[in-house]
Amino acid sequence: MGERRGRRRSLIHGYGAARRASWLELFFDLVFVVAVFRLGQLLLDDPSARGVLVFAGLMSTIWWLWFSFSYFADLFDDDRPPSRIVQLAAMLGVLALSASLPHWSAGDADRFAVAYGLLLALLTATYGIVGRIDVEAREFCWWNAAGFLIGAVLWFGSLLVSVPARYWVWGVALVVNAAIAGPLAYAVVRRAPTQKSHMPERFGLFTIVVLGDAVLAVANGIGATGWRPAAVAIGVGGFIMASGVWWVYFLATYDSEAGNRVLRAGREAVVRSYFYAYGHLLVYAAIVTAGVAVELAAKEAAHPGPGHDVAGRLLGGSQLAMMAGCVIIYRGISLSVSRPVALTQSGLALVALVIALAGLPPVVAVSLSAIAWVLLAVVEQRSASDRPR
Repeated sequence: MGERRGRRRSLIHGYGAARRASWLELFFDLVFVVAVFRLGQLLLDDPSARGVLVFAGLMSTIWWLWFSFSYFADLFDDDRPPSRIVQLAAMLGVLALSASLPHWSAGDADRFAVAYGLLLALLTATYGIVGRIDVEAREFCWWNAAGFLIGAVLWFGSLLVSVPARYWVWGVALVVNAAIAGPLAYAVVRRAPTQKSHMPERFGLFTIVVLGDAVLAVANGIGATGWRPAAVAIGVGGFIMASGVWWVYFLATYDSEAGNRVLRAGREAVVRSYFYAYGHLLVYAAIVTAGVAVELAAKEAAHPGPGHDVAGRLLGGSQLAMMAGCVIIYRGISLSVSRPVALTQSGLALVALVIALAGLPPVVAVSLSAIAWVLLAVVEQRSASDRPR
């Protein structure tokens, strides 16, 4: 009996059979998409500079929760009832967050802070429990538990601060939490966990569902304008853009073994790989923003008038953010790109800058962006075909 205890298996997913996302993880992603959709509606209602800042801040907080629970599952989830209950509880909390987003009043902000603090407390508890049970993962878990506990305390403490100072507290909480429960934990622990990772698949699946939100925005834009020719043209351009993002991401950026290669490469590579993880936040935010921009562009084309150039600024800014996110992702896993691809990406960034600043008609702005994504997809495809097999 003592020998069996001594051989107790670690809770960390070791290098065994290849892992795939579970049905519960897919359900988990779907619930987060509800929150992302509500954020897109907030941006659609207020596409001003202030609205963009609010969207960016809230998108960061929602994404951090998704990443935090997903990464815990990547490390320890065994799909047994206790693990399922934790994820289902998190999903209920995210629905509470989503319900507070449509109007964003003072009361909504209070509820958002309470729900967010409770979700971070749940993460604190899960890491603390696993750390108590699993000696191999204990130090790493307690560092993560400390990061989420500090975050939870700051979120609850923000209730004592009035708006807008409260939002600064949220920002500090997010930065501190993401620094401790992430790169710092891996950098300082004596024994870092090396799990069989399926995080690249989780990132890819979330890319798909966020693209679904963007496509829905395209359909809404066409439907709201009575299928006018200009709106239909913009809708087609928006779908081509979404297809281009899908094509390029899964051809050039997605790599199912990226996480496992990084874990085998050592601690420095793991810490640097957080650029890969955090860069996805920019990509997701850019996809949602582009979808909102296309919906606005359809409405602006149907009802032209002075000052109707918000869609162009949003669209151009989203494409610049997308390129920045790709660069950060490539840096995180040391992914090199060919010279033709790099030049095409630079060209797309230049087109995005023109779209953002030139005040182009909505049809022209969306068409230019769609053409740029088609060119990038073609260049990426040729580059992939030229790589040695």
